[in-house]
Amino acid sequence: MSKLKVDLRILKTRKAIKEAFLMLVQTKGYERITIQDIAEKAMINRNTFYLHYVDKPDLMEKLCQESIGKLNVCINLERSDSDEMNRDTFISILSETFKVIEADIVFFKTMLSQNGYPNFSTYIKEALKSIMLSGFGDDYNNQKMRIGLEYIISGLVGVICMWIRDPEDLLVEEVVEQLSEIHFHNILDLLKRI
Repeated sequence: MSKLKVDLRILKTRKAIKEAFLMLVQTKGYERITIQDIAEKAMINRNTFYLHYVDKPDLMEKLCQESIGKLNVCINLERSDSDEMNRDTFISILSETFKVIEADIVFFKTMLSQNGYPNFSTYIKEALKSIMLSGFGDDYNNQKMRIGLEYIISGLVGVICMWIRDPEDLLVEEVVEQLSEIHFHNILDLLKRI
């Protein structure tokens, strides 16, 4: 029973730190935030911050890993449900990806803002590439495969970033449908090369 209370306190503290951090990024910018700023905004002391994170880059990295980790889970779950890639599976993967991002939209929007984390879109691209490459194995060494996957992922991340910045004007269903029209056959062609 006491372990549950400790875990709940840890979760509440980390949530307060994350919310404080995101508010500060929006107002001050990532580069100008100090640990003291985060602690004051989260209503904790600096020592409590250091119980959870080593420093500001560690906080940033763990928040990114948490968010990207959720994308990894949704993509891998969708891929494991079906042995063969078909258009419905591909649309389902894209839809789940957008749902996961939408559930944490404040984080993604903040990180992509002018005050956000420098090169966050590159971070997303590299993370998605890593997730997708887990299914390719050694075949990624093929130059055509690398070029094709780089092109597809760069376009996908560009559209995701465009949607994150302005989710009200772009309907997820329309974005997913258009992405599936553009990329599904490209992905099939890549998979055939394996």
